[in-house]
Amino acid sequence: MKNRLRVLRELVLFGVAILVLGSPAKAAETFVSCTPVQVMTFQGRIHVRCAASIGGIFFFAVSTQDAQFAARVLSVITTAQVAGRTLTILYDPADLSGAAIGCQNNDCRLIRAVGFGQ
Repeated sequence: MKNRLRVLRELVLFGVAILVLGSPAKAAETFVSCTPVQVMTFQGRIHVRCAASIGGIFFFAVSTQDAQFAARVLSVITTAQVAGRTLTILYDPADLSGAAIGCQNNDCRLIRAVGFGQ
């Protein structure tokens, strides 16, 4: 009986190990602070440049494919810049899909959410 329980426990641990090790690691979305120093609009994207690098990243961008989201992001970014406020940006450090909208040199990430406070 003890032998069967040990074998069963080892099988369960083996199954858990396969699930954990077999799944690709995904970076967690992260909130960062950005002092906006430049806002640019392009045909396919809107981006903001931060005064300081955040882990080697200076630019955060949003696609203009979703026009309503892009307009909200642009409004928040420009309002923060004019008011001299610091932005709070949610992004995924591992997401390099911004290359599809013109982000280059691995120093640009897609904006998932953006805002600012007092």
